[in-house]
Amino acid sequence: MSIDRLRESIGWTHREREDIVERRHLRAFLHAIGEPEEGAVPLTFTACFLDEPPPLPAAQDYGKGWLNGGDRFEYHAPLRLGDVVRSRLRLDDVVEKGGRTGTMAILTFVTEFRRPDGELVVRHVGTRIRR
Repeated sequence: MSIDRLRESIGWTHREREDIVERRHLRAFLHAIGEPEEGAVPLTFTACFLDEPPPLPAAQDYGKGWLNGGDRFEYHAPLRLGDVVRSRLRLDDVVEKGGRTGTMAILTFVTEFRRPDGELVVRHVGTRIRR
């Protein structure tokens, strides 16, 4: 397990995605979080469009699996039913730390969700751990 390959991957991006806020998926999401069906689309709905676990090739050589270290959503514009959003996952940072169970890599990924005209709707910052 070498942290070097992970560090060299900072700046790596995954393929661009295009997703649509669809009524059926929105209903299922709202039901899962215990929210009524009327009202605004929760911007955390974009979590449904995240590439999980991150398909970073260099991570396969480090550790045996993924852990979620936390998520932060930054809201920039309202999300509406029928909206098309484009996104691309990017590796922003890698830190290696020692823990009770051994060494682990803490990776920070950023995904920006934008409308086709480029307007930023949501910025997601996710911390993922390999150990």
